[in-house]
Amino acid sequence: MIAVAQATLDQLVYLSNRPGILAETLDYVRHFMPWAREAVVLGPASTIEALRGADPGIRLTLVDETALLTPAEARELSTSHSARNATLRRILYDRGPVADVFLQSDDDYRPLRPIAPSFFSDDDRLVSYACHDLALWRRNDTTYDRVQHSTYLALSYLGAGHLNFASHLPQAIDRRLFGAAFDATMELDPTGAFCEWSLPLNHGRLVAPGRFSAPRVYRTMCWPRYPHEWPYWRRPEQIAFENFHPELYASGGLFAGIPTALDTDSPAQQAFSKLSRWYRFDLEAGRLRFPRDVRDPWRYGGSPASRFARRGFFRMAAGFRRLWEYVALEERTALSELAGRVDQIERRDRAE
Repeated sequence: MIAVAQATLDQLVYLSNRPGILAETLDYVRHFMPWAREAVVLGPASTIEALRGADPGIRLTLVDETALLTPAEARELSTSHSARNATLRRILYDRGPVADVFLQSDDDYRPLRPIAPSFFSDDDRLVSYACHDLALWRRNDTTYDRVQHSTYLALSYLGAGHLNFASHLPQAIDRRLFGAAFDATMELDPTGAFCEWSLPLNHGRLVAPGRFSAPRVYRTMCWPRYPHEWPYWRRPEQIAFENFHPELYASGGLFAGIPTALDTDSPAQQAFSKLSRWYRFDLEAGRLRFPRDVRDPWRYGGSPASRFARRGFFRMAAGFRRLWEYVALEERTALSELAGRVDQIERRDRAE
């Protein structure tokens, strides 16, 4: 087992090459997480220069990745987004101004409600949020997907759990456990092409189980970007963070008309407006009914001919669903009544 440090979780560590998006995100952090004292940002020289002199209401520590990496490391950086991020984080945590325990985040993870430090720790145990089980992740279309599969195989080989902690919200990380997880996979794949979230948070529970509380269900809106883009493992509980997508705020996006920047006059109302739209879309899309003013990925993806065919298909599918709902009404009513009777019996038994 590995001895781990005790520390206050008040430092956030970001990778970013989008200074404008990060600056907006830090406004959300400052408002909803006022106890956070510092944001460490690793990025290319252009990002660091754009952020220099900024005053987001939280102390900024800027790290230029070109100055942090050796020439050989810079040449060998993977073009895969996930593998590149894992390498950059490992080098930053080894050499950079990072606390022993901190919050690992990305520039598009925005809190939507007041977040207390207890969201990330429980009596000195680190709290982690899982969005899926890597053993059940069957998508294989992107480099993200392929890194998840590699991470699952490595974790299984090492005898660790394999939950997907890439939940698109900040996660509490122990710096030494992060390094130990990637050290443990060097013999398996020296490139370190594993998930920067799932590898350390599963391996950490293997080598230092007392350091972590039981995994919790994630609390992120827009992961997936639209509800139903991929099947949920568990639905998010009490949404706390938004995985920010700029295109959702453009014309035809789910949040069109809502400013991307924090509304400092009514931040709760702004957050609730987004939650309401997300929830309504979830309900309607689940019944194959899509808002006319939202350019969702099912009816608007692909070529013009493909889009035309998709819209026709979904109109037909929605009609069949309405027919099924009508035909199955009696059976569903009977099941609902049965569930109600079972609930009454259970309440009566508890009362006795």
